[in-house]
Amino acid sequence: MRFGPDDKFWVVVDPTPVSELGDILFETTLHGLELQFKGGLTMAQNPTIFTDQQEAKYEAFGRLTAMRAAQAVLRAGRENPEARVDRIEIYGADGKLVFEANLGDVRR
Repeated sequence: MRFGPDDKFWVVVDPTPVSELGDILFETTLHGLELQFKGGLTMAQNPTIFTDQQEAKYEAFGRLTAMRAAQAVLRAGRENPEARVDRIEIYGADGKLVFEANLGDVRR
């Protein structure tokens, strides 16, 4: 597929603990994506480009779900110091890794 400077596509990035859907899913162009990087977007946020809005939404919801699961595991670990969860992985229906989070020691 060919993209020109004004062709639109969807971008999904990793959420933070306070992210909402609109923070991690946005429609843009090549010029808009360039501005996002100049404004602070980094490769560490795992930006992923989609041509299909619905696929982008699934990805974004998956990443938000994983983040919320990680937060729940961390809270549970604080309540139960004997618990230890080091990593969360979520796989899509096709078996591909959709999101991963290394949690470290939840007893902190």
